[in-house]
Amino acid sequence: MARNKAFDPEERLEKAKDLFWEKGYNATSMQDIVDAMGLNRASIYDTYGDKHSLFLQCLTSYAVTSLEDYCKAGAVCQSPLLAVEKIVKRAVQRTLEEDHSCMVAKSAFELADTDSRVKEIIKTQGDKLHAVITTLLQKAQQAGEVKADKDPAILARFIIASFGSFWQVHITEDNPQLVQQLGNYLLLFIRQ
Repeated sequence: MARNKAFDPEERLEKAKDLFWEKGYNATSMQDIVDAMGLNRASIYDTYGDKHSLFLQCLTSYAVTSLEDYCKAGAVCQSPLLAVEKIVKRAVQRTLEEDHSCMVAKSAFELADTDSRVKEIIKTQGDKLHAVITTLLQKAQQAGEVKADKDPAILARFIIASFGSFWQVHITEDNPQLVQQLGNYLLLFIRQ
């Protein structure tokens, strides 16, 4: 008979996610994980698997939560263009409010070119966000809010790519006003 765990696996996964989010995968040691989660190695391996498996669970959790956050930001709008604008504004807000750079962006640069599972998680969630924004842009075109000569799929990719740029500028420039201006410029471009 399986023994009940003396800890909440989701709560401890959040602790690991925060650690990976702060340090990245390669800079995080197994001892860092043990310390952050407050569990011994055997409990970690038994519950989550090895470091890589734990990281994939953390990355998936972060990516799914981020997607839900963006979708929620745009869900309450009657205007499809306003929904896209709310998603962009939420990306700017997250960039300026979160303590660490986007875990998806960080993981993409650190691991996606050499780790097919990381790439798959990032691509899957990115494709879902792309589909949401593309659909909103198509509806905005039908409503006359976005010019018909713009390719909604390409514009959606451009918008999502801009989110990573917000993080990069925020980290390298340490200039919240510049990030806000970039977001505003992106919104102007979408409307033109």
